[in-house]
Amino acid sequence: MNTKLQIDGTDERSAAGQSVQNTILLQIPEGEFEALQPHLKFIPLELSSCLQREHEAIRAVYFMNRGIASMLVQTADGRSVEVGACGREDMVGLALAAGLDTFTHSVIMQVPGDGFQIDGATMKRVLASSPELKRMLMLRLGLRLAQLEQSAVCNRLHNVKQRLARWLLVTLDRLQSDVIRTTHEFLSKMIGTDRPTISVAVAELEAEGIIGHTRGSILIKNRPMLEGQACECYAAIQKFNAELGL
Repeated sequence: MNTKLQIDGTDERSAAGQSVQNTILLQIPEGEFEALQPHLKFIPLELSSCLQREHEAIRAVYFMNRGIASMLVQTADGRSVEVGACGREDMVGLALAAGLDTFTHSVIMQVPGDGFQIDGATMKRVLASSPELKRMLMLRLGLRLAQLEQSAVCNRLHNVKQRLARWLLVTLDRLQSDVIRTTHEFLSKMIGTDRPTISVAVAELEAEGIIGHTRGSILIKNRPMLEGQACECYAAIQKFNAELGL
């Protein structure tokens, strides 16, 4: 069975007076969307806002409409590393579809946007009578687990420059721009290292003419060269993303 998700030809939909851009909400059958629609609350998602915290109860889920969210795992000493990212193809809080009641990671906004929030208890009730929605969420959860495994390998075996190149490419794939607004401090949390080490890696990519760097933003000048600097994990992540229609 072909599980790749397609959005071409999908009718326009709206909720809470706003246009729906989320792939899941656009693809589910009309009846299932109508069951969700009255419960969807449109909210802005500001830069660095926290949508969920590790080990906390799932009180709400979010259908991403615009922007990019990062999934982070934090260690006891306060360090963190990104283990995945999601955009309009995804829902924050996938664990709820599998019957889990707590988050296994934190989620913060790395690129501001907006989305539709729905109460966790309400989402459970809707899922009980929405088989296609549940199937799509479980598919994404399975792909998410595969991405987590790939991230674990990447963070253990590949150097900071390779991981930075991979992160920039994954982020670029979800943007309509060659400019990524970020800081060295934020990148250090995403990559799982310290700020000075990130600064060295950024400087090396800039010296090679691959990126341009100004305070608070990175310009991708040469994507093919950036792909050449990334580890093989980027190609693996691309395969996972293809299943989601990215």
